[in-house]
Parts: sequence; C-alpha cells; structure tokens
Amino acid sequence: MGATLAVALFSFNAQAAMHWSPAPMKHGHGGHDRHAAKGYLLHDGVGASIELVNPKLNTMPLQAEQGRVNVKAMGMDNYHALVGTRSDGNHHESAVRYVYMFGKPSGVSPSLLMGHEKAALEIEPAPYAREHWRYLSNTDAAFIIRFKGQPLAFSDVSMATGNGTNSVFKSDAEGRLIIPLPEDFPAAKPGRMGNRPSELLLTVTHQDAAQTFTSSFSSDYHINPEHWQSTELGLAVVGGGMLIGGFMTLRKRRRKEKK
Repeated sequence: MGATLAVALFSFNAQAAMHWSPAPMKHGHGGHDRHAAKGYLLHDGVGASIELVNPKLNTMPLQAEQGRVNVKAMGMDNYHALVGTRSDGNHHESAVRYVYMFGKPSGVSPSLLMGHEKAALEIEPAPYAREHWRYLSNTDAAFIIRFKGQPLAFSDVSMATGNGTNSVFKSDAEGRLIIPLPEDFPAAKPGRMGNRPSELLLTVTHQDAAQTFTSSFSSDYHINPEHWQSTELGLAVVGGGMLIGGFMTLRKRRRKEKK
C-alpha cells in the first residue's frame, strides 16, 4: 500500500513529466535477495526507449510492460543508470534513475557513469549521495544541470517529494545546484529499518530555439538518523547518570555503616 501511495502522489506532483519510481512489490516477493530483479515504473512513458547503462558505460535495451521494467544485474556491482528517452517533434524528454546492482567488482568510480552524457538535458548528481550512498533529510544534495554535455546556467529546477514538499530552485552560473533535502517525514521511529524512505523528483526544462527539452531525476531519500541517534544518546546519558548516581549513593551508605 505504501509503494502504491507513493506512486499516486508522484503521478500528481510531477505534472505529467516522464519519471521513474519503484514499482509496487509483487505478491509473494519478499525482496530479501539482493541479486533479484528490481521493478521500476516509467510514468508518462508511452513510446519511450529504455536502456540500462552499466558502470563501464555499456548499454542494454529494456522492454516495458505497462510502464514496468524489471532490472537485472549486468554482472557487476556499482551503480547502473536506468534511462528513458522520447522525442515527439520539437519536444525531447528524458528520465534517469540510478540503481545499485550487485555482482563482480566493476573497478570504476560511480563518477564515470554520473558524468556520462545519457541525454541532451540531464540533472547530474555531483556527487551522488555520500552518506552511506543515501540521500538524507536535513542535508544538502549537489547536482549539475547539463545541456549537450555543458553546464546550463540559471535553469529552474522543480522538486517534488512523496511526502508532499514542492519547491523550485535555480542553478548558478556554472550550472551547479544545491538542494536542501526537506525534513518532511511525518514521524520518526528508532532505527533505520523502522522508517520507510520517500521519493525525491527533480525536473528541469530548457528551451533551445524551437526545441524544448525536459529531463527528470528521481531517487529515494531517507529520514536523517540524527532523529533517533540523538534520542538514543540522550537515553544513554540519562541512564549513565542514573548509574553513577546510584553508585555514589551506595558508597555513601557504606561509609555511614562503617562509622
């Protein structure tokens, strides 16, 4: 139900921009096998070409069934790029999502794939999330907006999250973009496993003469661990204080008994 709700929210917030999101898990698939195929949905992707780009920039075409693709590892670990592209007259669209796959060591940095031109207009992570390879709430995420491989200055980028946040940001003179990931999770539970991630969607549009280009970047983002770590630290401090206080009280009692 949670995945279905996230998909519905994103279809509404994205304003029909082509984009990726995780597909709802099929019945009977627990998702515990890290080598198993992963399902993704391409929203508003009718007529789009889809390919998977591996860490060494080799590509494999994929076929969607009712907008869904099942992504299997290409034999090596590291991030792969799931790319959907479509051109309709003067309008060109692309959607990119990075998917971590397991396999033999690729021996290359994720920056090779991130910096590789996968579409005419692209939102490039610069770098990808560094905190255990996750985007976290209440942290900054850095990107570069590129058009035909070159930084695109002063471009407006819209952000929508599965938790209901909507904002617009602008890249600087060098195409760089810093986005403060919102603290919009409704509640925090102890431990990472108790807190489901939400979806982050960035969309940019650029006009070049009579040609219009639209591109999206999507990823999950997680509640910042500081929410429960601070609580655990506070409890530990309180508990430690109680232990020390109890020990001091016991020592005082023993001294009185000796007297």
